[in-house]
Amino acid sequence: MALARDIKQGTARRVVAVSPDDGSAIDLRNPAVAALLSWAVPGLGQIYQGRVFKGRLFMGAILGTFLAGLWLGGGKVVYASWKPGDTRWPFVCQAGAGLVAVPALVQSFQLHGVARQPLFASPFMAPPLVSGQYVSRGYAERLAASDPDIDDEDFFDRPPLKQFRGEQVSLWHRRLGRWFDIGTLYTMLAGMLNVLVIYDAFAGPLGTPTDEDRKTRSAPSS
Repeated sequence: MALARDIKQGTARRVVAVSPDDGSAIDLRNPAVAALLSWAVPGLGQIYQGRVFKGRLFMGAILGTFLAGLWLGGGKVVYASWKPGDTRWPFVCQAGAGLVAVPALVQSFQLHGVARQPLFASPFMAPPLVSGQYVSRGYAERLAASDPDIDDEDFFDRPPLKQFRGEQVSLWHRRLGRWFDIGTLYTMLAGMLNVLVIYDAFAGPLGTPTDEDRKTRSAPSS
């Protein structure tokens, strides 16, 4: 458990946690702000609290795992989709990694909205097209030119739009094989591990309290 308590200093109050390693006090500053920062960028909340080494360690480990998964999955494994038959539940875990997953939300909103194409017509973190989906002509041409799985014959001409006639996620699975699932797993793990980092920023480090810790926590603050 995390040992955190309020300490009154004059008219101000600050929240401190007791380190399970050496019993030293850790100033959590504003825990809510620290938690938000550690969601946005893993470890940033710890750096804000002055725990720089720990923050950098978290940042490197979490972001490294997330980016490794994105690379292993050919850049295709992080996307947000809530369409029937293509609900991307892994994104719930991936979103825990913070701002690095936000582009997927923007791309999904753009592609399924009025624009009918992702931001800047870029396929990065854009959800896969499903059979019968309408997209802008510009995005169809971009995919046909840049995606090895797609060509012009995969679209029906429906002026002023184009209609996809395949299942893009099936094409990804066929080309990437097991790496699609491995990349998905890595990015999910990064997001889930960052939940612990966020908790550490909010409540302090986890550890088993000693008898002395219990006495300190139960004693009235001066």
